[in-house]
Amino acid sequence: MPKNTGETEWLIQQLTGEWSRKASKDASKIKLNQLVSKLGFFYEKLRNAIDYNEEHLIRRASLKRLLNRQITFLGERDPLKISQTVIFEFIRAKYLPNDTLPETDIEEVAVIIAKFLMIINYAAQNSLPDNRLGPWLIDLLACEIDEFLFPNNRELAIVNFMYSEMVKNISFVKSNVDETERNIQIYIAVLQNLIKSDQDLVRYLLLKLYHPNWNSLSPAQVKAFGNDLMSTKAKIEAHLHHSSGFQLSNLIRRQAIFFNVFRQLIEQNPETIREIITDEQKLESKITEVCNKNYKKIRGKLMGSIFRVIIYIFFTKTILAFLLELPYDEFIVGHINWNALTINIVFHPILMATIALAIRVPGTKNTKMIIDEVKKITYGEERKLIYKPRKVMRRGSLSYIFFNAIYLVMFAISFGFVIWALHKINFNIFSGALFIFFLTLVSFFGFRLRTFANQYLVLPRKENLRNFLVDFFTLPIIRVGRFFSTNFSKINIFLYILDFAIETPFKMLVELLEKALSFIGEKREEIS
Repeated sequence: MPKNTGETEWLIQQLTGEWSRKASKDASKIKLNQLVSKLGFFYEKLRNAIDYNEEHLIRRASLKRLLNRQITFLGERDPLKISQTVIFEFIRAKYLPNDTLPETDIEEVAVIIAKFLMIINYAAQNSLPDNRLGPWLIDLLACEIDEFLFPNNRELAIVNFMYSEMVKNISFVKSNVDETERNIQIYIAVLQNLIKSDQDLVRYLLLKLYHPNWNSLSPAQVKAFGNDLMSTKAKIEAHLHHSSGFQLSNLIRRQAIFFNVFRQLIEQNPETIREIITDEQKLESKITEVCNKNYKKIRGKLMGSIFRVIIYIFFTKTILAFLLELPYDEFIVGHINWNALTINIVFHPILMATIALAIRVPGTKNTKMIIDEVKKITYGEERKLIYKPRKVMRRGSLSYIFFNAIYLVMFAISFGFVIWALHKINFNIFSGALFIFFLTLVSFFGFRLRTFANQYLVLPRKENLRNFLVDFFTLPIIRVGRFFSTNFSKINIFLYILDFAIETPFKMLVELLEKALSFIGEKREEIS
């Protein structure tokens, strides 16, 4: 009869245990006015629509924005005030529940903020030579506050479980990377592929590896950390940009799917999981059930993501068309090209919808492969994986020059065809540039949505002429879209307007309204 291993039993206990923070019944709760909270919630929805982020990163992106506004823009240095603002705004945005959290949470988050303010002040007083240090520290602060408010014990449990399995099962062939670095690179790859960690969270968790008592540092220890700040940052960044990281991540990407399904199998059957494991047929049936639920969930989330992307594209594109393209036509060209203006507004949302409709989720063959691998994990069977560094073409070599020349030809053909087509329908230079800019963004967003839809795909991609031609013409456009998407938020004028010209006074108005309603409530109680 099949049995679960000791490691599997440990994971079952971690995933089925109670980890949520519960306030005492007698504790005073944080309660905000419902009307004011609705204003904050609607604003947050608008802000997230304009600044597109992956769903699992939205909350922390919002937290980082709040901290930047308080610490960097407003120069606030009172940890208690910053903490109260963050928690209040998170309740209004419905990231946190109203009338549930104890008021002591404000003090505990303030302690975290005070620690980072000490480090930020140390860096400023000692003129440390790194202009990215402030944002780097605020990113870490956002991760620690997020970890406190939304404990991730279960996620870290499955990360540790998969990490230990990968360390045992991956054989490094012809690799000169030392064992410590190998293990760190495996840990980073597991984080990035299993729980979709962004670089900020990876940095934070690596920081905790270097400083295991990070969450309980004394003021003296914080000061001591300031002396090692630059060296610690350099080590973490070196791990993140290690030459073996990308290839190792590709090796682990498919494995993460199996471990994710295994986690869901346990979490969806907490009472009967041990019984399921002892019956191989029942195990296969339950894994199939988990996979089918995932495919259905992907379809639902895909529609939500598509809607958000279309809103983002349409909203941004329409404003740019009327603020920039229309005046350019009127005052520079001398007449308005209504055809070009209309195409520029409606084409990209329609293209996004067309790409989205062509996306398909995995099927039965995919599920069969997942079942086979999850069974091996469940019963502790050996699963040998080989990591062999892929040879990278040396810069300046004949092969390097030849294949980069082909890549340039791909760019020339792809963008040359688009420019020719725009010229044929009388687009001017500015209208054409806007069209191409949003074409690359839509193509990249479509690529990301396809990747999201295939997050449980373990079958290898078919290599055929059709796929080759699609890649040949679209990869250059997607590549440019990735560059714009990564850097657009840094220069997105609408985000600056929202964050500094609108958000700050709006949030101040919301706080004033909260106080006013509280005052009126007190007076009404006095009368009654």
